[in-house]
Amino acid sequence: MSLATTGGGGMGSAGGGGGLMMAHSTGGTMSAATGPPPPPQASFDGGPAPPPSGLSTKQVKSVAHLPLVAIDLHETQPHIALFPPKGEDPAAGDVLPVLVGKMKGNVVLKANESSHKTLRKWLTKSKGYSSLQADSLATANETSSVVVLEKPYRWLGLRRLNDAPTFLRDSVDSEQTNSHAIAEESSTEPGVTFGIGTLDGSQPAGDDFDRVVCKVRLSSAKKTLTVLPEEATQLLIHQAQYHVAHKHQQLQASTSESSDHDEETVLEYPVSIALPSWATHDAAVEALTDSVGVGNTVILARSVCALAGALLPHPEGKANPVLDRLQKVRTALHKEFSRLQVQDPTATFKDDMLVLLVGIASDGIEATAVQISNLQTSQMSCLFGDFDILSNVAYQTNNPVSKVALCLSELEANLDAIAPDSDGPAVILTYGFTGSQDVLKQKWDEIKSQQNEWSKVPLIATKSEAVALGAAVLGAVSHGRISVLVTKGKKTKADLALTVHNVAPVAVGVQLNYFGGSENDWTPVKTIFDFDRRVPAGPYPIDLKAAECVVQRETKNVESLSDEDYLKAIKDNEGAKGIPKREESALNLQVQIVQKWTRDGEWKKVGSPMEPLVKLDADENRVACESVALEISLGATGMIMTNLNGERESVVQATKSARNNAIRYYVGILLAILVFGGLLVKSYWEDHVFKRDTARLLAYYKHIIPGSIQDGDYDTARYLVWKYRGKSDKLWKNLEKKYGEPVLDTHEWPDTAVDDDARRPLNEEHETVELDEEDEKETKQEEPDL
Repeated sequence: MSLATTGGGGMGSAGGGGGLMMAHSTGGTMSAATGPPPPPQASFDGGPAPPPSGLSTKQVKSVAHLPLVAIDLHETQPHIALFPPKGEDPAAGDVLPVLVGKMKGNVVLKANESSHKTLRKWLTKSKGYSSLQADSLATANETSSVVVLEKPYRWLGLRRLNDAPTFLRDSVDSEQTNSHAIAEESSTEPGVTFGIGTLDGSQPAGDDFDRVVCKVRLSSAKKTLTVLPEEATQLLIHQAQYHVAHKHQQLQASTSESSDHDEETVLEYPVSIALPSWATHDAAVEALTDSVGVGNTVILARSVCALAGALLPHPEGKANPVLDRLQKVRTALHKEFSRLQVQDPTATFKDDMLVLLVGIASDGIEATAVQISNLQTSQMSCLFGDFDILSNVAYQTNNPVSKVALCLSELEANLDAIAPDSDGPAVILTYGFTGSQDVLKQKWDEIKSQQNEWSKVPLIATKSEAVALGAAVLGAVSHGRISVLVTKGKKTKADLALTVHNVAPVAVGVQLNYFGGSENDWTPVKTIFDFDRRVPAGPYPIDLKAAECVVQRETKNVESLSDEDYLKAIKDNEGAKGIPKREESALNLQVQIVQKWTRDGEWKKVGSPMEPLVKLDADENRVACESVALEISLGATGMIMTNLNGERESVVQATKSARNNAIRYYVGILLAILVFGGLLVKSYWEDHVFKRDTARLLAYYKHIIPGSIQDGDYDTARYLVWKYRGKSDKLWKNLEKKYGEPVLDTHEWPDTAVDDDARRPLNEEHETVELDEEDEKETKQEEPDL
């Protein structure tokens, strides 16, 4: 699953973070730093690499010769579009998506024994989709003796029935039980029952392995078949792929081209899926990606797809009211710029325009504010090269019209906070099937007087297929099938034709439990990434330490502690004496990642509770760790990634390491004192000996050869002492041999007073005297005979 925790690693902490006290504090909302930018993207076949959508160059190349399937999955009758295979010149501006048509949003199965057998074999991978299509899937003319799985994609990723909205639970036949037996024996008639199962068909255990499943009975003589929502959704995706294959074959026939359209090839068609924001969360996106069955799937925001589709030129050359409106606004901006340029010649033209999008799907409504810019007339499929999403407000409901006023008012408030200097929206676009857009227009006419700033903004309805066409365009950009030529210096290279800056479609939070999983002991949810947060975001690090867990367990009101008291309490629990408490606290710590799909929704658990301070040894025994850093990241599609950083030493081993580190630290300090202290003592003693021997030599000259050139010659005396450093005995023996008098210490002479003038350096030049008669190689002048 996406919420996989990996150990070790060298990823550095980026952005803000904190320890346990931060993680359970209830005041305010944390805003994590986005961390380092994504790495540079490689180019392929002269075209740009796909944007950060999880696609690799190899995945893109492997399907470059196949048409791309685009589907507006959450529409009442999903629209399908295709984008042609990659051409020789991705920068050619005349390549546009092609509308394929509409399809059913339900999976309709024949209710007979043959259909049951084929479905069972398809579920076990012993038969292909073509067999299922022939034996089990009902045609449009077959309306009797069928079983209908209505919109299975709405159940993607749900672990429990209670996780689904109330209106969705009320719309289906369900068994509120974990028992397989009760669900199977409740009815013998063909039909569908929703219940709780697992990925492998085992007994539900109330953990992250559980799934909401469809219990499908196609024959009263056979047992029910367990169908995961992913598998039912996969049938819809395969139907869309076959529709695209048929349409593509027609287009090729008109151009005298031919290609292979066998089952294996068709099911490898890359897929681009438009999702509303309430369906773009970790579990649903992960399940949807699994349901497609190929690794080159692109998940896109439905509102952005609608905008991209609305900006496409009319295939028959007719006027596009959206483009006409934007051109009118650009003309006004140019006039304003010309006026400003007269006053300020350095002014630059900004072509940013704000577009509002309001769309209804089969199970909700969303309103989105997008700022578009970077007009590029050379690429007709992407007239604007930058989409900057500012805010998104969505609600999952079976009565979306009732939420129109709320969505728009919240969107207006968000824009006032995010972009207070904005000139207001240039246009309001509606998208969805024609009937829903008519209802939106009527509702807008009723409430626009309440939206004082937007009451005069024109509202334009887009075509019902705009979302599917836009998904085809954005998918083609991700696959490098559309690009623009950019000149940088003397080089011209292909670049992304469209860049989308996404915001978080969901909110992400974290809860902690220090007492081993008791439901009443979870801390309040702390928001890590809020709605409208720029994504990808993170990693956001949370430092977890066993000593802090002890303080959290033993202190009733941690928030009342000052920082000094809190750190002191942690310090008191460190060391060998605190090992039992730290081990117990680490083994009981649990961390739960949660998501909120809509602003008025509840926090939903993402995965099972993690135990970051627990590791398994070779015998699969739980071992308490001293500390670890939990990093949380959020992707553009609501996928959550976690990573554990740190050595993950056991509490005992960490204590030993800390003790050894302390010993090494103090031993190092002691050695440093001894080394540097010894050097200081040595230096002091050498200076003392040097001065003592210099004074001794001057005293000798004073008494043995008074008045001579050596008497009082301070510099010569210093030189001789320096020359015979370490072998002063030799100097004294040479002097005694030369003058016949022993060299006494300064205090041993009868007259111990030494003239201070003799100790001071002389200003006049003097000759160097060499007393070592044995060294004949020296050229120093000997002392003159007196």
